[in-house]
Amino acid sequence: MRGRLLELSLGDPYSNLALEEAIFESVEAPTLRIWDNQRSVVIGRAQLAEHETDLDYCRRNSVPVVRRMTAGGAVYNGPGNLNWSFFFPRDLVPGGGPALGAKRVFSSFAGMVVETLRRCGAECEFVAPNSIVDGRGKVSGMAAYLSRKKVLCHGTLLFGADLEEVQRLTRPSPARIEKRYPRSRFTEVSNCRVGREDFVREMARAGGFEFEPGGLSRAEEEASRGLLARYRSEEWNLGDPFAR
Repeated sequence: MRGRLLELSLGDPYSNLALEEAIFESVEAPTLRIWDNQRSVVIGRAQLAEHETDLDYCRRNSVPVVRRMTAGGAVYNGPGNLNWSFFFPRDLVPGGGPALGAKRVFSSFAGMVVETLRRCGAECEFVAPNSIVDGRGKVSGMAAYLSRKKVLCHGTLLFGADLEEVQRLTRPSPARIEKRYPRSRFTEVSNCRVGREDFVREMARAGGFEFEPGGLSRAEEEASRGLLARYRSEEWNLGDPFAR
C-alpha cells in the first residue's frame, strides 16, 4: 500500500506539535512524518508539567515545555533524538478492525519501527504497553490518539542523545497527586545508534508500505496556523489540563 512521507521539521517545538494535530485533523491517506525538534520536554495531554520535569531547570536552561495532543508521559526531544509519527485512517491500520484499540495500535506500529531498526542493525523489541527497548534500556517511547475515523501513533527515537540530559529532563517529581493526572515512569534509556538516512529509508518501506515523499495539503497548513496560538500559550503547556 502506498502512503505519504513527510520529512518535515519546523522552527520551534510549538509549531512542530501544532503540526502533529493539524495533520491528524486533515489526513486522508496513510502518512509517515519523520521530524526533528529543538531541545524540549514534551508532556502528555493530561499531565501537570510541574510534576513531570524540573521547571526551574528548564527555565534556567531555556528548555521549552510543550504539551502534545496524545496521552502518556513526558519525553525528551532535541539533539540525538528523531521523532516518527504515523497518521492513518482507522480502517487502514495494520492488524486493525472494528474493535481496534490502543493496544493494537501500539503493537502494530511498534512492529514497523522494530522491523526498521533491525534492518538498520539495531536489535530492539516492543515491550507493552508502549516502549521499544534494546538490551540497555528504552530507545523509543510511544503515544497514540484514536478518533472514530483516524489514528495517530508517534514516538521519540533516541539514537545519539546525551542520556544524562534525557533523564535529567524527564525525571518526575516523587510528590503524590490526584490519580486523574497521568504520571511519567522513570526508566533507563538507551541510544539505538542508527543512522538517520538509513532509518528514514527503511521506515519508508516498513510493514509492506511504500511511503513516498510528499508535502502538506492546504487544509493541513491552515489547521496548523490556527492551532499555533494554543500550542504557544502558557495555559496550554503549564496549566491544569482539567481546568480549561
